[in-house]
Amino acid sequence: MSIVGERIKKYRELAGLNQDQLAAELKKSSKAVISNWETGRNEPSLAELRKMAEILQTSVAQLVGEMPIFEEPRENYIMIRKDDLIDLQRKALELEEERINELKEQLEQAKKPGDDEAALS
Repeated sequence: MSIVGERIKKYRELAGLNQDQLAAELKKSSKAVISNWETGRNEPSLAELRKMAEILQTSVAQLVGEMPIFEEPRENYIMIRKDDLIDLQRKALELEEERINELKEQLEQAKKPGDDEAALS
């Protein structure tokens, strides 16, 4: 099975369509056309991919494997560049390190024995 075929099958199933239904939507003579695409025996044309993407509520890029498969509604995902993600992770680690240092300082201050005696006087 080709990547395109796997993607067509996955998005067809996510859309709740069987091969007959997708063939009818695409105005194809039978489900054999869809089956041949899904098994990699044939490849759909660009026009067929565009129409299929519209029917399956996805994009051609996702059908041909250039983007990840969205198994949940797209609004549950955020697309971010790898470099931006690395920067965000670095900032989060820096903030966490600052927080840990603050907690260590508070712990050290709480451990000082002179503070308790001064507070009692």
